[in-house]
Amino acid sequence: MELQKMRYKLDNKLYIFVCAVDSISHGGEYTLCGNAIPDTTMKDDESEHIGDSYNGKLKEVTCPNCMRFIKFIKEFN
Repeated sequence: MELQKMRYKLDNKLYIFVCAVDSISHGGEYTLCGNAIPDTTMKDDESEHIGDSYNGKLKEVTCPNCMRFIKFIKEFN
């Protein structure tokens, strides 16, 4: 699974989450929670990517929105 470390500004606080990369649509340029990885900026989007994407495991995802999406998909089983 491809993962991306992201920095988010929520309620004027900075958070760092690990997001899952949506490698199915848009060539893997978005996270599962819908943020564009190469185009994000703290100034415009209040989020930005940290470093390059990397291979990891599902249990490493810490982004609450990505985790909600993953849980939704798992409920189809």
